[in-house]
Amino acid sequence: MAKPLEGIRVANFGWVWAGPMVGQTLAFLGAEVYKIESQARVDMTRGLPPFGEGERDPNRSLSQQACWAGNGSVTINLKEPRGIELARELVARCDVVVENFGPGVMDRLGLGYDDLVEHRADLIMLSMSAAGQFGPLRGLRTYGLSLASITGLDSLTGYFDGPPMPMENAFSDPYNGITSAFAIVVALAHRDRTAQGQYIDYSQQEAVMPMIGPAFMDYVLNDRVGGPLGNRHPLAAAAPHGVFPCAGDDRWITIAVFDDAAWCGLVEAMGNPEWATAPQFATHAARVENIADLHGRISAWTADLDNRELAARLQRHRVAAAPVSSVADLLDDPHFEERGTFVEVDHRFGFRETIYGSYVKNSGYEASVPPGPCLGQDNEHVFLDLLGLPEERYRRLVDEQVIY
Repeated sequence: MAKPLEGIRVANFGWVWAGPMVGQTLAFLGAEVYKIESQARVDMTRGLPPFGEGERDPNRSLSQQACWAGNGSVTINLKEPRGIELARELVARCDVVVENFGPGVMDRLGLGYDDLVEHRADLIMLSMSAAGQFGPLRGLRTYGLSLASITGLDSLTGYFDGPPMPMENAFSDPYNGITSAFAIVVALAHRDRTAQGQYIDYSQQEAVMPMIGPAFMDYVLNDRVGGPLGNRHPLAAAAPHGVFPCAGDDRWITIAVFDDAAWCGLVEAMGNPEWATAPQFATHAARVENIADLHGRISAWTADLDNRELAARLQRHRVAAAPVSSVADLLDDPHFEERGTFVEVDHRFGFRETIYGSYVKNSGYEASVPPGPCLGQDNEHVFLDLLGLPEERYRRLVDEQVIY
């Protein structure tokens, strides 16, 4: 069975994590993706430790290998006018262009949408800037962490009644990468029907904002401004609703009870303790009002129990519960093993590494999951075979660090 995007070629100018993640998702769907980068300005993700076999090398970053899996690599020095011309030649043979620079950068390079459609009339181009291509925040520069702040999400994270505590990871990067890939797939479907390409102005900020939807609606409807709630439900729709300690070093379980049926299941699983029948826990409203006391009693019960065994027990009693997994738990989890969530691959330098498997699982074919590319690994194929450069010209451009 042909892959959904087989025959689609992508020029990916995206960098760090969000841009390459778009390429990764499209590649898992069968597209031919080339990340355009350069040794003149090495992408920062290539500098993230740890490094394969401990050797600090932009081709050995294990973060890059995982986050860029599926992308190829072509090295073009965009500081050189001849590099810009090579980029245009490549785009002319591509269906899609991806970039996540600040607004105006591609235009100043001569690689904006209006420039590129001169070379490929039905081109689809995605620009995924922080706040979009127009508006007062057009010039905003962000990374994944700061996006969580400006969208209001960080104002809701932290301990109950405490100050905001931003999340550690730049989760909005992969989130935006996958969502952007969906926008491209829709644009490709539109092109199939109309033969028309299009420019996609994708605001990462606007894409992340739906995550604060409940708090936003609470403000609009009730004039309440949300704040940090710890692990409590943002709309007080569940009690208990939190993370509770278990036996072992830093082991936890999540428990969420939304109705009386689940509450009865939890009480039964706890062995019907006398305190659970007290008036302050008799109804959902009472449990919400006395949630601090409730969480304290449940924590005392869970503290000596194994989190995985307890989660299985609670699920048998129709209670939403799950163990809080560590990274080691993820790699050893039989469910993830069966689904190929993480895969071992061979790096071209000879070492083996574990990276993310394909999160796109379609019937009829298995996605290819090569590790992230070495710098310029596809140069000869792209410039000699695809673009048809004479070998003498290709070698000269390499020597003059245009292909670099």
